[in-house]
Amino acid sequence: MESRVLILAPRGRDADVISEVLSRDVLKCLVCTDAATLNAELRAGAGTALIAEEALTDDDMPQLFQWLEQQPTWSDFPLILLATKRTERRPKHALELLEKLGNVVVLERPLHAETLRRAVASSLRARLRQYEARRQLVERVESQERLHLALAAGRLGSWELDVETGALRSTEAFRKIFGLKAPIVEYAQLAEAIHPEDREMRQRALERCIEENTNLTLEYRAIWPDGSIRWVESRGHPMRTVNNATGAVTTRIIGVSLDVTDRHAVNEKILASQFVVERLNDTLESRIAERTQELASVNDRLMKEIHERAKVQAVLVQAQKMEALGQLTGGIAHDFNNLLNVIMGNAELITRVSLDERVQKMAHTVKRATERGAKLTGQLLTFSRSSNLDLKAVDVISMLHGMRDMLTLSLGTGIHFGTRFNVEEAWTDADANQLELAVLNLGINARDAMPDGGLLTISVDQRAAPDGTLPAGQYVVIGVSDTGTGIAPELLTRVFDPFFTTKPVGKGTGLGLSQVYGIATQAGGTARIYSEEGKGTTVELWLPLRERQKTEVAVPEPYDERSNGHQRILVIEDDVDVRTFLVDCLKMLGYTVTEAAQGRLGLERLRDDNPDLLMVDFAMPGMNGLEVITEVKRTHPQLPVILATGYADVDVSKYRVDGYAVLRKPFKIGDLARTVKAALMAAPA
Repeated sequence: MESRVLILAPRGRDADVISEVLSRDVLKCLVCTDAATLNAELRAGAGTALIAEEALTDDDMPQLFQWLEQQPTWSDFPLILLATKRTERRPKHALELLEKLGNVVVLERPLHAETLRRAVASSLRARLRQYEARRQLVERVESQERLHLALAAGRLGSWELDVETGALRSTEAFRKIFGLKAPIVEYAQLAEAIHPEDREMRQRALERCIEENTNLTLEYRAIWPDGSIRWVESRGHPMRTVNNATGAVTTRIIGVSLDVTDRHAVNEKILASQFVVERLNDTLESRIAERTQELASVNDRLMKEIHERAKVQAVLVQAQKMEALGQLTGGIAHDFNNLLNVIMGNAELITRVSLDERVQKMAHTVKRATERGAKLTGQLLTFSRSSNLDLKAVDVISMLHGMRDMLTLSLGTGIHFGTRFNVEEAWTDADANQLELAVLNLGINARDAMPDGGLLTISVDQRAAPDGTLPAGQYVVIGVSDTGTGIAPELLTRVFDPFFTTKPVGKGTGLGLSQVYGIATQAGGTARIYSEEGKGTTVELWLPLRERQKTEVAVPEPYDERSNGHQRILVIEDDVDVRTFLVDCLKMLGYTVTEAAQGRLGLERLRDDNPDLLMVDFAMPGMNGLEVITEVKRTHPQLPVILATGYADVDVSKYRVDGYAVLRKPFKIGDLARTVKAALMAAPA
């Protein structure tokens, strides 16, 4: 019960997906439907809890805050908050809720499975350490209780004297030995209670104990407030501690005292009492030694845990760095898509309307250049995990056979190329084009690492997941090995970073290996690299193995790009150049086109223009495309809509809006014509 993972995510399938991911690590997960269930299960026992941010508004959530505030001193229950991604600072009330949660780790959605698993594992380890602290605390309390019982049984009073300051700490039993009832006794007050004839002897014994670092053992007389005289035996031991900050040395004497008046009255009782005191003193020293050994053992375990946590933290930092760099490159690529769409589209328009051979040649040159730019954008989006890969069943062996000629030409004459396939077929879910690009990039990198020639070997194996970094199961492993110069050990942790390259300026963009890493992770696997300077490098792509699937290739039917009649199209696009391009293309295809620069203006024109089709951009100021579509569907539910977007990471399927088609930028005129005609044909008569 105390190692369970509780999950409270009331909306959507987040709870089921999280439970499925964590169950792969053999974790016991329990999905809670509401805060009341979570509170009940927390009291039954758990290792950690994952709470979606939207669940914090549940009426029963104050009970959770109350439970957290009433935790025992050993407990600091770890929580993981699944927060909604924000672009601005969290409001004050949200920060106050986070403060009430206490020991909380905030993970912003969408989540990376590895980040989630690492965060949960770290929280469970922290909770296990708390349970260990609880056990040690109980043992320590029991040990102290036994010690107090032993001291009380022997009528011993314990004390501690700070030699430099004269501060005295003592127990009630010690003060009773001197007939004192005050809860606090100063050292000067205690010195006054000692018989005048024994004060000098007692002071010399204390000085010898400090100077020679020896045990203190002496007997002296004490005068009680009522004038009666009692014999006191004191035993102690000096202890020195050094302040690491100032270097100052503090000396203390810790000991026990006993009223031995009866010993002086009766010889036999004195001998018996002395034996008891010595035996108890030996027991006390033995317990101190045992406790010191226990503390040393606990300290060793703590240092090992700190070392393990540091390694986990380093892995987490690397993952966060890759995610942040991916967001940066993805944002740049998104804006670049709009520019490419205008350039590519206008170049295609020129080829369609111009008969001048020279102009046609120039337009084709521009088009080729924009296609290269689109390829670079695709590489950036692949690294940033933002491009929407077309994952389909792919036989890796067949794909590599088809790439042999392309690889041979790319490698040149100085490189010997060979393959080693240990299986006849190796099926996985991947984007075939992107996977071919990844293998080609690895081949080109290998060629550049062998300037004087060498051997390039591509292998395919089927292996099980080697460790916890990948979900359990069988994987297709594509290995690309070379006999080149290798990579220095200090650079291996950076080779998957975008724009990092060991090649000279102008010889590489630094996107090749980062693109390979992005393609592998988006397909549910990973990329690994092994290298030794002077001996070569091997890069492995680990992709989940799937069953063989026979696919049929659909042959597109021929169609007429131009309009069938006088259909009217309303274009809503905030970018002037993109809007102009769209209007020109649609007019060329025979449509009547009207336009608007913003969502609100488009809605106003909708009532006057009464179009047969609406084409709207996704990212616009004021209202985005999906918000415009929502408004349109309320007044024109049958109107066909096309959503154009250059934001490849926008998963429009998660928005609760129906009845529209998606056109990704940059697109060709043929794609535009096909999408428009399909939308019009699918619309109700």
